[in-house]
Amino acid sequence: MDHISVDNEFKLPHEWYEEGQECLNRGDLEGALKAFEKALELDPFYPQPLCGISKVLWQQGKLREAAEKVVKALEFDPNDPDVIMQCANIFSAVGQKTDALEILKAYMERNPWDVEIEEFAKRLEAQSTDAKALPIPQVSQDSTAQKAAEPSVADILTREGEEQIQKGKSDRARVCFEMALEHDPDHAKAHNNLGVLLWQDNKLDEALEHFQIAFHQSPEDPDIVFNSFHALVQANLVDVAKDLIKLHIQQNPFNEEAWKMYDQLSSIDEMIHWDPSNLSPEVAEIYAETARKLLKKGDTYGAAEALHRALRIQPDHLDALKLLAGVHEDLGHPEEAENFYRAALEIKPDSEKIVVRFAQFLCNQNRNDEAQEILSKFLKNNKGKKAEEMLKRIESLGNSQ
Repeated sequence: MDHISVDNEFKLPHEWYEEGQECLNRGDLEGALKAFEKALELDPFYPQPLCGISKVLWQQGKLREAAEKVVKALEFDPNDPDVIMQCANIFSAVGQKTDALEILKAYMERNPWDVEIEEFAKRLEAQSTDAKALPIPQVSQDSTAQKAAEPSVADILTREGEEQIQKGKSDRARVCFEMALEHDPDHAKAHNNLGVLLWQDNKLDEALEHFQIAFHQSPEDPDIVFNSFHALVQANLVDVAKDLIKLHIQQNPFNEEAWKMYDQLSSIDEMIHWDPSNLSPEVAEIYAETARKLLKKGDTYGAAEALHRALRIQPDHLDALKLLAGVHEDLGHPEEAENFYRAALEIKPDSEKIVVRFAQFLCNQNRNDEAQEILSKFLKNNKGKKAEEMLKRIESLGNSQ
């Protein structure tokens, strides 16, 4: 007999839920699933049917889907004791007793007056590791491999929060991220996402706290690095932002976006904290020499900072321009490299060394015609063996094609 086909026209959501519970108690999983789904059709934000569906899926061995449903129920009402107990039962029953106790602990911190949940938590904690609140279904795949493949509760909550952001529902997203952190206080993505929401709400200090934890947990995640960087700059913590982006560049030296951010911040920092107006050209040379030593040691970003300072003191410092051009060329920043090469050539157009290096740079960019033009222009008024040889090679390449 179809238990949900009789007198169903005027049933309310809670009546469908109760019928689903009855079916579940009888072991009628298909009937329970239909009843729970009908309850959700009438009330999409009804958390208890989601927990019921979670139980059905769990007993069918669909652990990931079961976890997702119960997490969504928690999103709708994280303070419903029935939802909390059902959620804890499910996680305990699939061998995640620690997770279940953490969910209960987080609930009790928000609702310390709930004696029933407190007693439930004590009973659960007293159970042996092998004790189970509900029978565990037998599934064919290896349980260890499945557990490793399953996302954590915090991962699921964070993913749900990100989906809510895409839907424009920031309040729900924030609840998801906060719950994720209740489950895993060190979850980097949850901290990062919550930091973004707080920043958007003009709560910059709180946002920075979350970005700091996120960066500590995942210092190579570019989203976390860049969010932290921009928030620190907005908070006028320029030195901290600079150290952060330096650290990222040290680990990822070919990240062009990070280098641009660093260069921009260096310019801002220099304008705020450093006045080169009364410094002599000798000081510029000291900075240039420091940059040479740093480059030999592989400290590219330190060398770049020293070279920028040399140019602030003496904008026509030829060696600083050439070195900066080489730094940006090595890092794959062709636009910046070209600008510094042209600036150096403008200051000393009769330098064969600069002309040849610039021409080689253009050839590396597949701009042989421009390289040939620069070399020809130089050789009209100057002599240079290296320039002549390079021009001949470029011309021979053109003829062979």
